[in-house]
Amino acid sequence: MRQAEVQTRFLKSFARLFPQFKFRGIRHFPARSRDPFQFALRLAVGQPEVLIDILCVILPTGDASEVRRFLSQIAQAELDLAQEQALPVLVAPQINREAQALCREMGVGYFDLAGNAGMQTENILIQISGDRDEPEPKRTIQTPFEGKSERVVRRLLLEPGRIWTMRDLAQAAEVSLGLASMVTTALTEIGGVLKGRTGLSVLSPGLLLDAWSDRYDLRRSPFRAWRSDKDASLLQVEMGSLRLKHPEKGALTLWSGAQRLLPFEEPNNHVALYWAGEPEALAERLRLSESTGRTVVFIFQPYDEGVFWEAKRYRDGVIVAHPLQIYLDLASGDEKEMLLAQRVRERFLER
Repeated sequence: MRQAEVQTRFLKSFARLFPQFKFRGIRHFPARSRDPFQFALRLAVGQPEVLIDILCVILPTGDASEVRRFLSQIAQAELDLAQEQALPVLVAPQINREAQALCREMGVGYFDLAGNAGMQTENILIQISGDRDEPEPKRTIQTPFEGKSERVVRRLLLEPGRIWTMRDLAQAAEVSLGLASMVTTALTEIGGVLKGRTGLSVLSPGLLLDAWSDRYDLRRSPFRAWRSDKDASLLQVEMGSLRLKHPEKGALTLWSGAQRLLPFEEPNNHVALYWAGEPEALAERLRLSESTGRTVVFIFQPYDEGVFWEAKRYRDGVIVAHPLQIYLDLASGDEKEMLLAQRVRERFLER
């Protein structure tokens, strides 16, 4: 199981698996800034409440060999845990008894998706045995990251610092009030959104982005490829000068969009764009060929109107998708595209 999936399922299922604890907050760490720890949780337990801060390390498996490896990383981490006043814990799909014993020997806590948990501090000793397969939770929506539900996530991440009323969010996301409520409830359960008396807000943009990108698939937007003898830069300028007819709309994405956001040593002689309209009509207006030409032009038909939200028009008329969309598209690609996606994320989505 991928670490991002383990993290998402752990946060979403925490209240159901471990009702002994109350969730009091989450703090995510920028990539690799606190290795091997990905995030910190503040929990409350008992009456009167005792607060516990834990530093979480996500494991793809709970095998003893994997647990030993991460316990070694924790031991070598350049982090003053005493000053931090936090307990390191391992989070895995399932931690067997041998691995649990290893954690206890090292003074490290553990949680797994089967309902097992253990931790010891100066004030408390907790040992919870699950010994069961994780039941499938009942859901009011299948996932907040598909269909129109995805629009709510997109709008929240486009304005991560805003305090929303449910009605304003539904209107901005162009969904019903009921759907907005169900989606935000699901996002609250995984620790991504905070609902309070004054409204709702994004608690962890990074968590939402990770969970969405894990489920995102560029192939939902069908595409066709054409060719041109013109350079990619010239084609982009021609696109920017087109007089559009309703409902035509376009925006660069993938490498073409990233080139507008980030400096490149070597230009990529491809063009990739979303196009709301007839692809054949655009190909004819740009005089594209189906078989000849040094520049490849990928025309994607958007799976949802949201791909155009917050697109930016440059001085030469070229319209570029928002960095959020460019990141999602690149992150669903190969290793090189994923590295480029990370640069877009660090520069524009983690400020």
